[in-house]
Amino acid sequence: MKRVEIMAAQAVREDILESLSLLGVPSHHTIIPVVHGRGNTMPKLGDAVWPEENFLMIIYCEDDVVRRIEQAVELVRKKYDHEGIGLFVL
Repeated sequence: MKRVEIMAAQAVREDILESLSLLGVPSHHTIIPVVHGRGNTMPKLGDAVWPEENFLMIIYCEDDVVRRIEQAVELVRKKYDHEGIGLFVL
C-alpha cells in the first residue's frame, strides 16, 4: 500500500481529476482544497500579492495503481509546463 500526494494549483485540479479517470485510477481520494506554499514556481499564498492557491490530493492505493497516477500527472504536466505539479509517493 502506498500513499500518493499530488500538490498543484487549483486551476489544474479538474485536469488532474480527468486525467486520473482517463487512465482508470479509482476515484478514492481526499482533497484538501486550499493549500498555501512556495516551491519552484510562483508562490501560491492566497493573499493580495500572491492570490493563487494550491490544493492537495491524497490517494492510498496498491503499488500497481501508482504507475497510472504518475502517467496521469505527467499528461497534465505536459499540458501545463509552466505550473509546478508535485507528486510524492510514500
